[in-house]
Amino acid sequence: MALRERNRGKNAPKSLTAAGRELWLATQRHLRDQGTWRDCDAPLLEQYVHGVLTAALAREEIGRSGPTSSTADGRPMAHPLIKVARDAEADARAVAADLLLTPASRRRAGVDVVPDAPPDWMPGVG
Repeated sequence: MALRERNRGKNAPKSLTAAGRELWLATQRHLRDQGTWRDCDAPLLEQYVHGVLTAALAREEIGRSGPTSSTADGRPMAHPLIKVARDAEADARAVAADLLLTPASRRRAGVDVVPDAPPDWMPGVG
């Protein structure tokens, strides 16, 4: 199936898990609401979802087994999935910025420049 057909419209890629499809649809809805979604962004959104899910799975396993493991000769070392989690989080963060999902990237692009609520130091505003 062609990438264009697989990611057309509001459909999440079939390769994603249920959690991935849920994240895809929620993120796509957010991008549509902020007026920045383009169908050509589908591969980036898929990359973002995979990064978020990979990091979450790695962090879950680290939580179960602990932040350290042992080398073959018994010396303690950082859990190998820490690097997996960090790399996946960095990938997701970079793609999130490209998609204007982060506050800083939206501010730089002039999207969503009005805060949801006035800061506490601005009484009477809003």
